[in-house]
Amino acid sequence: MEHPLSSLSVEGAVRADGESFEGTVWKQEYSVSNDSSIAPGGGSGGTVLLFLHTLTLGKSAILSSVGGYGSSKGGGGGGGGRIHFHWSFIPSGDVYQPIARVKGSIHARGGLGRDKSGVGENGTVTGKACPKGLYGTFCVECPAGTYKNVTGSDRSLCHRCPASELPHRAIYIAVRGGNAETPCPYECISDRYGMPHCYTALEELIYTFGGPWLFSLLLVGLLILLALVLSVARTKLVGVDELPGPSPPQHGHQIDHSFPFLESLNEVMETNRAEESQSHIHRMYFMGPNSFSEPWHLSHTPAEEIKEIVYEGAYGIFVDEINAIAAYQWWEGAIYTILSILAYPVAWSWQQWRRRMKLQQLREFVRSEYDHACLRSCRSRALYEGIKVSIYFSWSSSFTIVAFF
Repeated sequence: MEHPLSSLSVEGAVRADGESFEGTVWKQEYSVSNDSSIAPGGGSGGTVLLFLHTLTLGKSAILSSVGGYGSSKGGGGGGGGRIHFHWSFIPSGDVYQPIARVKGSIHARGGLGRDKSGVGENGTVTGKACPKGLYGTFCVECPAGTYKNVTGSDRSLCHRCPASELPHRAIYIAVRGGNAETPCPYECISDRYGMPHCYTALEELIYTFGGPWLFSLLLVGLLILLALVLSVARTKLVGVDELPGPSPPQHGHQIDHSFPFLESLNEVMETNRAEESQSHIHRMYFMGPNSFSEPWHLSHTPAEEIKEIVYEGAYGIFVDEINAIAAYQWWEGAIYTILSILAYPVAWSWQQWRRRMKLQQLREFVRSEYDHACLRSCRSRALYEGIKVSIYFSWSSSFTIVAFF
């Protein structure tokens, strides 16, 4: 057809049905009387051939080419007719648009017989061959999870996509114009998983390094290396405690003797250290397991052994500063919790590292930053001596102490 219909909309009925036997008696030569023992069957359906671009069939519309009813005296039902849609253009691929909107009924069945007469054969409803990705009389998209890579209209041409190409956390999705080739498009069942393999972030990391077995070997090797590094760091950290702490530079010759209080300080700084006993007076042990939820802490009440050498008010301030330094930040505990779920050995190493950092911070604070204001001894305050943070090791355990000299 050079000039097909651009569109056809049917709201009523378009019929090309075959005639049914009604028992009519004709008073002519060769007629069949009403009381004859033989009667004709139903007529066959006609042909409806439509050349068009788009079709709209309303909800109550009927497009029919059925066979007529047969008689009760031997004549069977008529055969169904033919309905054919010759589409002028079938859009496909990314420009696909439906060419038919069918809500009504389309019939091409055979006519019914009566009594012992036979039923007529069904007719056909056909359309033009569909391009790749589309099937059926009206060239609709092949269902999700199927593909069609040949021209034709039969439903069986939409083949199932290979199961081996679909990750186990993915589902096939429909695409505009149907799927014309493999691999078929899919998406992950949740945003938690990433394309193209629908792995979690941890699984992506594992398979990036060669899979679970190789990743496990690499992780074990990394943990062994980390343990060795931490062991060396621990040895060095403990050894630092044996080194003498820095003392303020002695600039006695630069002190102005016209100021009495500076003169007194000068005399204190020039005192021979050998005259003072360096043995400790008392050791205070940190309380708490030094975990992220329960860090080290000191009691605000000074022990009986040191009450005579400290100012209680200043001692309380000293304890507050020590406890503040020993406390952990929230993110340190959060990282430990996450690592405990993913890889406990790494979490343990993280905890040990943070503990050593806390010990180092406490040492630096007492050694260099704290002014020793809680001590009654003027000399100890001036020389930044009298308090020391140490860690004591035994075969079974270790203790962190604050020693007063």
